[in-house]
Amino acid sequence: MSLIRPILLGIAAIISSCTALAQMETHPAAEKAMAKLVLKKNYGDKLKFHSRKVVTMAENPRVRGLHGLAFVRWKGDDPGTEVMASVQWFADKADLMTFYAMTTKRRDFELGELDGTAIWKMGKNGYSWTDGEHFLISLGGSPAPPEEMVKDWLALISSQVAKIEGKTGVTP
Repeated sequence: MSLIRPILLGIAAIISSCTALAQMETHPAAEKAMAKLVLKKNYGDKLKFHSRKVVTMAENPRVRGLHGLAFVRWKGDDPGTEVMASVQWFADKADLMTFYAMTTKRRDFELGELDGTAIWKMGKNGYSWTDGEHFLISLGGSPAPPEEMVKDWLALISSQVAKIEGKTGVTP
C-alpha cells in the first residue's frame, strides 16, 4: 500500500486543483462518459461502497486533455481498510497516451495479466489500465482490490494494454 497511496493521492491532488475550474464550466462529453461508470456494489463483508465523486472541466491547464475525474471508494470496518478506483477521462487519445506513457514508467509498475487480460500491477495492492481511447483507470488500496472488483471495472472499461504495449499471446 505504501507505493499505491502516493499515486492515488497524487491523482486526488489533480482533482482538488481542478475543482474550481470544474465549478466554472463542465465538459459535456466527459460528463456523459462518466455517468455510465456506476459501480456501487459491496464486495463481501469486508468492503462496502462508500462514495463516488465526479468532476469534469471544460479547460484543464494542469494536465493537457484531462477533462474528467472520478473517484469511487469502498471502506471496511477496520481502520485503514479502503479501496479506491480513480478514473481519468481524456478528450483526445494522444493526450491520454502521453499521460499513460508517463504513468506506467513508475518503478512500482509491472506488466501483468488477470484472466488473460493484460493490465499493469502497481506494487502488491493495485492495478492500472487504459482503454486506449479516453480512459485511464487505477484501482488500489488496503487490502488489495478483490479480483471480482477488478473484473467488474474491466467489464466497465476494457483494457487495451496488450495492444498498446505490443504484447502477443495476451487477449486484450
